[in-house]
Amino acid sequence: MDIPQLRYMIALAQELHFQRAAQKAHVAQPSLSQAIQKLEKELGVLLFERSAQGVRLTPDGKKFLSAAVTALDHLEKTARELRESSREVAGTVRVGVLPTICPYLMPEVITRLKRTAPRLTLELSEETTSILVEQIKEGKLDLGIAALPVNEKGLAEKTLWREPFYLAVAPNHPLAKKRTVTQKDISKEKVLVLKEGHCFGEQALDFCRIPRRDAQVLFQGSSLTSVMKLAALGEGVTLVPQMAVPKKSSGELKFIPFALKPPSREIGILWRLSAPLNNAERALADAAERTLKAL
Repeated sequence: MDIPQLRYMIALAQELHFQRAAQKAHVAQPSLSQAIQKLEKELGVLLFERSAQGVRLTPDGKKFLSAAVTALDHLEKTARELRESSREVAGTVRVGVLPTICPYLMPEVITRLKRTAPRLTLELSEETTSILVEQIKEGKLDLGIAALPVNEKGLAEKTLWREPFYLAVAPNHPLAKKRTVTQKDISKEKVLVLKEGHCFGEQALDFCRIPRRDAQVLFQGSSLTSVMKLAALGEGVTLVPQMAVPKKSSGELKFIPFALKPPSREIGILWRLSAPLNNAERALADAAERTLKAL
């Protein structure tokens, strides 16, 4: 077997479609198909199940995929070390970020990197934690920026910042007069949260001590923006991370800090243990950490 075969196999495992995999690997589809068949013949097993319904990995294919990703990680790590002997920060970093972090953090990070690492390119995507984890493990992403801990086998994680939450209410809400609030203050309020799959929604419900199916949970949205818009209309209250609190008040919402021990989340980076951070990835992590502390 050779390196192109491994790359083609990983591309097909990610796309589960021969034409899209060939496009991703920048090769003609017949060449990719022949390479996969040759690899299966050498191994003596089927890596993919082909049918009229599509393509999917066999159990042997899943096992080999993990080994192929690890092998390429080691090869690429060595190649990066050779390229980085000059210590120049350059290259492309594929990073996935939570939807409750990305729009508030990444514009500032990108601006910072344009100054400090102008030859660094980011390929950015927004995903929930479970999808980020799978895409990092499969080699689709180099890094993830998420709420920690994740505690996933095969992944390393590093905390960058602990972020407090604020309560967001309409300006005419009775709680808007308070300088600080507590969990008890919102124990009987209608609460607006993010839907299942968004860890920030789960963190908010945990702090409020409300089950997701409780009648007190008025709305479960797909974005923090939609939840905040409803709160501004007086439809309920919601928790927001500090980075979502605007520097200048628009008058649409009142953001109130929590007294005593405020609810919070740890924000950090995730990467594969088999692929230690290179210069470009460390530059991104450093820019994210500096930006978070500045926020």
